[in-house]
Amino acid sequence: MRLNKINLNLLLVFHTLYWKRSLTLTAETLCLSQPAVSHSLKKLRFMMDDPLFIKTVDGMQPTPLARQMNTAVAKGLFYFDQAVYNNSEFSPATSQREFRVSLVDYVSQQLQPKLIQHCLTHAPDVCFNMLSTRIASAKEAQHAIQTHDIDLAMVQFEALPLTSSHEYLFDDVIGCVGDASVYGEGHTITLEAFLNAPQVALSHREDSPLLINEKLRKLGLERKVVAKTPYITPLQEILTATQLLCVVTESAANVICRDNSLRFYALPLDVAPFKVCLCWDERKEHDAGIHWLKSLIRELMAPTP
Repeated sequence: MRLNKINLNLLLVFHTLYWKRSLTLTAETLCLSQPAVSHSLKKLRFMMDDPLFIKTVDGMQPTPLARQMNTAVAKGLFYFDQAVYNNSEFSPATSQREFRVSLVDYVSQQLQPKLIQHCLTHAPDVCFNMLSTRIASAKEAQHAIQTHDIDLAMVQFEALPLTSSHEYLFDDVIGCVGDASVYGEGHTITLEAFLNAPQVALSHREDSPLLINEKLRKLGLERKVVAKTPYITPLQEILTATQLLCVVTESAANVICRDNSLRFYALPLDVAPFKVCLCWDERKEHDAGIHWLKSLIRELMAPTP
């Protein structure tokens, strides 16, 4: 019952100021006046007997107590929000919601234009904040999604997660891209050519790409990687008219091998395809807006007859 002594709007001001680090931006975000935000901060400081935020050249920096508080405050505000809006209906035609969506780079190039074009007509006031959060494994997916407040993420996994908060979309075959003038017009590449070629490793992992390297290591083999990158856009120029190869999925190859001499080749190794999945915050299982967005993405990603 200690909550009856606290105006919960003060916690909303605290949480917003923690992320905005500015009284002005906090006021704009919450549609309040700056004096009102300053007054709320003054009440919080008195209540906690701590300055909470210190004015610096880099904005309002939180004190150690504020950093400790924010973890609990953020969780509390999230659950309050879910309690009020969890079972509310979602109408795309009238909603002004902003969805935070994380997509693999090559998927973004394919899906994002379709998504925006569809919503201009059917959900004109919905906004998408596209993020490039790196989620490399099912184990870390929920942590990354909750840390970055992501509504929906499209992720490629080596194996299907065991959680209920994901939805399998399709298998994405792994192969390699190279210039057809160097490696020919066929559909495969020899193991000798693959091992001898200098390679660019495309990976959204923070560390070295593991999948192909582990396969080769078990066979006592090694490839020559001259560069590692998470970015797909420069690969067209990098690979064209060179002997470089890049191991990619077939979906990524559809983006890279467009209007040029590049070709997608089957690998001379037995490598299981990636499992492309939609993942969402397990705490938002009953969010009607996320259910709508999942259904829309499934529809837009479906192969054209």
